[in-house]
Parts: sequence; structure tokens; C-alpha cells
Amino acid sequence: MKKVAVSWSGGKDSCLALYRLLQEKHEVVCLISMVSEEDVRNHAHGIPLEILQLQADAIDLPLIMVDSAGEYEVSLVKSLTSIKEQFGIDAIAFGSLYMEEDRKWNEQVAEKAGLDALFPVWILKEQASELLEEFISLGFQSIVCRASADILDSTWTGRELNTSFCEDIEVTKSCSMGEHGEYHTFVVDGPIFGKRLEIVHSDVILNSGLWSLDIHSCRFIDKDTEAVMK
Repeated sequence: MKKVAVSWSGGKDSCLALYRLLQEKHEVVCLISMVSEEDVRNHAHGIPLEILQLQADAIDLPLIMVDSAGEYEVSLVKSLTSIKEQFGIDAIAFGSLYMEEDRKWNEQVAEKAGLDALFPVWILKEQASELLEEFISLGFQSIVCRASADILDSTWTGRELNTSFCEDIEVTKSCSMGEHGEYHTFVVDGPIFGKRLEIVHSDVILNSGLWSLDIHSCRFIDKDTEAVMK
């Protein structure tokens, strides 16, 4: 078993990677997310940092936000090296699915920080539909926070990932998991969540070719009593 940090976007891939690590009894000590302090959002999915922190609180894991102002890779390696010293981690886990270039870059970053690279959700390209169905069947609740305007229209943004979504994404001829950037997600509940997140106020905006869910506020819902906690 390893002591692990998880590269965190807030979406389904990193969330499923975390779930599998915990199922395998690895010790996950923190989540790490690359962010823009200037824009007050994370890079991967454009989630406001306050909302990203609420998600980490719902999962009950420390979230380390790394400002990538300057050189992205240098900032990430520096942060991973610091986390290694602080927490004694052995590895960094990524939510990469089947893109070889993505995996190689992640492996190089991990190596520079003196860490093993783990890929808990690595699959063959043709297994994407199966993985999406597994994610949903495990009880995760996730919404589309970004959709490529070249492929999908604005109605996709804010949609919940469910059986209907699986059927509709297949029709578009996109990767079911959105691995080519067709869509991105924000997870609000699941088996690793102590509390469920409810989005209270959001808008859909077009930004840099992406239909984006601009989340203004969220609150915690107690999963046992469904009482509003925050």
C-alpha cells in the first residue's frame, strides 16, 4: 500500500481514481489541484476555488491548491516535492484514461518529484462507455460543468450524468467519458462523500469555445437527514 496524493480536477475521472485508491486501501493524504489565483478558478474545469474547497470538505480530505502563474509544470513539480517532504507520500495518482501523451507527461512530472505515478482508471479506448456506466452505478452524482461548443450545445451544460446521458452522448459520436474535451464534470455526491453538495445558483456562459456552468453558490446537504448544513 502507498501513501498517495491525488491530482484533482473535481470531475468524475479524478473522483473515480480516488474511490479506487481507497478501495485498494491506499492511504490518500491530500488532493492537489492546479489553479489560477488571478481568475479564482481551477484550470481543469474552471470551478471557482471556494466551490472546489467545499467539495474537498464534503469528501473530508485536505485540498492543496497550486497557483500555476508562470510555468505550469515547474509549479506542479515544486508543489509535489513539498508535499512529499511534508506528508511522506510515495506516489501521485492521476485520472488519465487512455491518452498516451497525457500519461507520459504525468509520469515525467512524478519522476521529477521523486514519486511513483499511479493511474487507477487507465482503460482501453473502447472501454469508455463501460467506465461511465460503472461510475454512475456506484452512486456518484455528477453534472456537466463544461461542454465543447464545437460538438455540444448549451443544453448539455448542467446535465446530470445518468442513463439518459449515456445514451445521448453515444449519439454524438463523442468519447463517452469526454476524454477529448467534449465535456467536463463536477461531482456533487457519491460513496466517498460525507455530505452531498447542492448547487444553489449558477449560470451558463460561453467562454473560449466552451459552454460553462458558472457556479455562484453551493451548500451542504446532510445525507442522513437531508437537512441543510451550510
